[in-house]
Amino acid sequence: MDILRKTIKKLSDEEYQALLLQVSGKKKNKPYYVLEATRNNNHFDDTEMMKQLQVNPSAYYTLKSRLNTRIAEILSKKVENPIRELMEEVVRVPATLYGTNRDFSIRALKEIEKQLKEYDMSNELITVYKTLALLHIHHEDYEHYNKLYNKHVAYALAISKAEQMFFLFFKKLGTYQLTLDPDTLEEVIMLKRKIANIAEMYDSHRLFVLYNIVRIYYLCSLPSKRQELKSLELEIESILKRINEIFNAFPIDTLYSNISPLVDILHYEYYQKIQNQVRADHYLSNGINDTIIDWSEKTAMHFFIIQYLNSRVEKFLADGEMYRLNEFNQTIEKTFDLNINEPYHYISFKRYIALCKFYSKDYQGAAKTIYDLRNNISLKQFTHTDVDSKLFQGLCYCLMGEDSLAQQMISSIKRQIADFEHEFESTTIFIKILKTALKPSDFRRKIVRINELLIKFEEANNGDKPILKYIKIDDALIRKMTNPIKD
Repeated sequence: MDILRKTIKKLSDEEYQALLLQVSGKKKNKPYYVLEATRNNNHFDDTEMMKQLQVNPSAYYTLKSRLNTRIAEILSKKVENPIRELMEEVVRVPATLYGTNRDFSIRALKEIEKQLKEYDMSNELITVYKTLALLHIHHEDYEHYNKLYNKHVAYALAISKAEQMFFLFFKKLGTYQLTLDPDTLEEVIMLKRKIANIAEMYDSHRLFVLYNIVRIYYLCSLPSKRQELKSLELEIESILKRINEIFNAFPIDTLYSNISPLVDILHYEYYQKIQNQVRADHYLSNGINDTIIDWSEKTAMHFFIIQYLNSRVEKFLADGEMYRLNEFNQTIEKTFDLNINEPYHYISFKRYIALCKFYSKDYQGAAKTIYDLRNNISLKQFTHTDVDSKLFQGLCYCLMGEDSLAQQMISSIKRQIADFEHEFESTTIFIKILKTALKPSDFRRKIVRINELLIKFEEANNGDKPILKYIKIDDALIRKMTNPIKD
């Protein structure tokens, strides 16, 4: 029922009523009752629905499948494709070969060619040049258009490959952020290099946009690049200005119209990473939160949402305003179309929600969110994230006074890293901090000892695999951890 409910909720009232009419024909039949219950009753489950309808599981799931297909048809029509009119002209291009006025057909095709070149629509230009070549087959211009056809076949393949690598890059960068594995980072760098190589081969505004979005996210995502980032301010500003000009020049381009808010988001991301809070605040006030809510239902935009949420935590942590994290959480938790098959997005969003609860002093809620995360998806392939999550969960248990649960987390982590403890120096030190806090010894001595360990932890945690980087361990938190009397 979850998939059906989620998709039905996306329909406007007008769309829903149209669907209801389509599937029920004004009769209160079985499809009608399924739709009404799913739309209006969040607590109605499949078992109850089958009893209500008096159908067996096979008939019920067939009914649901048909309803999902109908809804998919409606939602597909909602996807904006502002360049549709030009595309419709391209569909008619092959027919011009059989027109009665050859000169008129050629003039019409050249007009379409001009528009397609402006929008960098390489696949569509192939159709135009193929037709122009055939229209000139008895003319000396045949070779000219045939060369353009061959050129754009190669160019179209390059664009297609670049767009595919664009999304593969973000998938791989997400995996790296979960693992911090050097081999995965090499794959990220290789993908960036391949996109750069394609961009250098062609004078294309589309390739310029794709490569520079990849490059800026790459620089912003690696702590080792922070110093380099500061020296690139003028260059980054110039690149983002040029990208914005491209977006404005081609307002009906499908890709550009969907990703145009990235200009402000990348400005914010960049200035947050170089700790220029004034400039970061300027771009944060440009309606970014509204964009994130809008994007939360668009699966292609999930990486950019997660990066923004991570930067948001960094910003409020630097400002000391962690209470602001919950400003739009109720909305985005309802709209974010999470998929367990997208581990980076799924894991990162759940950890973000856990952090929001943590800074609201809802340690039980934070621990439960991480517990549920670790039960819903296997983190074994993401060892760094798994260890980080267990430490966070253990810290929450410590703050709640659940000493035995905290000890269980510590034991689990120690077993997990036993064979390569040298790679988890900061983790080992933080375990000592937790164990010190859990000891039934003198309150003041524990605080002194934890502060000593904290200096070592912060030094060790500046390496390639930092843990708990979004946790602010201050005097208040240390006192809370070490005090045997919990609130």
